[in-house]
Amino acid sequence: MAEAAATYTAQVLDGLARDPGRVAIRAGDEAWSGQRCLDLVHRTARALERAGLGRGDGVTVLAGNRPQALLVRLAANLLGCRVAMPFPDGPVVEQVALAEFAGTSALVFDPGRYAAAADGIARAVPSAALLSLGPPPPGLGTDLLDLAMDRSPAPFEARYRPEDVMAVRFTGGTTGRPKGVLRRFARPPRPPLLSGSVFLLCTPLCHGGGTSADLALAAGGTVVMQDEFDAGAVLAAVERYRVTRVYLPPHLLYRLLDHPLLPAADTGSLRRVGYTGCAPSPRRLAEATRRLGRVLHQTYSLTECGPVTRLGPDEHLAPRLLTTAGRPYPDTGLRILDKDGAQLPPDRTGEICVRTPTAMAGYWRDPELTERVLRDGWLHTGDLGSLDAAGYLTVAGRRDPMAIVEGLNVFPREIEEPLLSHPEVREAVMFTTTDPDRLERVHAAVALAPGSRLTAGQLHEWARARGLGSCAPDTLLLLPAIPLNGLGKPDLGALRAQVEDGAGRAAAAAGACDMA
Repeated sequence: MAEAAATYTAQVLDGLARDPGRVAIRAGDEAWSGQRCLDLVHRTARALERAGLGRGDGVTVLAGNRPQALLVRLAANLLGCRVAMPFPDGPVVEQVALAEFAGTSALVFDPGRYAAAADGIARAVPSAALLSLGPPPPGLGTDLLDLAMDRSPAPFEARYRPEDVMAVRFTGGTTGRPKGVLRRFARPPRPPLLSGSVFLLCTPLCHGGGTSADLALAAGGTVVMQDEFDAGAVLAAVERYRVTRVYLPPHLLYRLLDHPLLPAADTGSLRRVGYTGCAPSPRRLAEATRRLGRVLHQTYSLTECGPVTRLGPDEHLAPRLLTTAGRPYPDTGLRILDKDGAQLPPDRTGEICVRTPTAMAGYWRDPELTERVLRDGWLHTGDLGSLDAAGYLTVAGRRDPMAIVEGLNVFPREIEEPLLSHPEVREAVMFTTTDPDRLERVHAAVALAPGSRLTAGQLHEWARARGLGSCAPDTLLLLPAIPLNGLGKPDLGALRAQVEDGAGRAAAAAGACDMA
């Protein structure tokens, strides 16, 4: 189909075909050529069609970071199916609920890791076909890879239309049932493709790292796959495969900086270390530039629209810019609006609203929320921030994590930045709880450097002297490491549980809000 060349899926397949003899994917000791990848995509598309799937059907993939998971997603898309990928490390009950919510016609799963989830999904969605990536347990579906081997590897004609839904991407799972973000096939690649890159995927394929992997393949590059983040394994892969690009949410970047093997590791091949997801520490960003070189590339991104702003490597050399998320991409509109929808002047905090060519088509099965969030071509993000006179965006945080304590707004950045300024603090996270009187309480958790004897009281006094905002946290948790979820972001539920259990080296802060 002539229109297919302009679509996301076609660009990835064209990238694989550009140099079919090259190594396109590395996983463990396996090296997959571009041609081997293409053959499996086309064979699998025919096997899925033989299984009764077609344009508009929903395929849920639960397989973690393995080449077959990436390629079966492309095969399903060739058929015109929309693909959903639940978080691989989520609870089984959540994976079952997401598969049911996504309208699953077929489940493709790794039988070694997700047999329990597949069994639960089979019970919740009895009409769904069960297709495993390898021999399944008895009575739990059919081996899709075995079916595919009997199919032709000849190019399979795309069945989708550019306006069709390509994927349901889940977002918001840490605060309730995730929303399903709809992405169409006619989605241009952003940021621009970088040819010849070697991209290391060490975060879940279902999230931002998966998009970066697609873009690397579309540009004729190579993807090195690791099933999960491990700082030592990341450093080893950078050396062994001369990795040029990696995506690391801030808290994973900190783990890399703190790893004892970093000083001896050869990271000279790195050209871009991308990060997004939550507000980073300016001090630790400066440290990363000193130790890794001029490679940091921040984006303010949302599942609903992809990258909005960027802060490039050279801009990371300016200390005043390290508290910002950079300036908008050239094709992106950005406004800061007050609660009445009026545009605010520079340096005033309000809701961040954006217009981008990659905005979502809407939320799956939620037209009311779609109507509230998408208005007149603008996406109302629910994030709070401000623009300075030079056009740099500062993100204050989500509207939801913002706490209201004794009538005052408390933003995560106000709590976290003064704590992070202490040389023995490696990470800091603000979180909230609600007391029996339904009042919000602010807490903070920090990860200390190994061997630190810093007390909560000492840290509190340090931070107060350096602008700890108008409200001190009720509790400071001093931890060896911040617990993270499967996406490399702080696990706020686990932190709340520690406050409730009195775990960690905790201390009540000396004061509540200063009302003066």
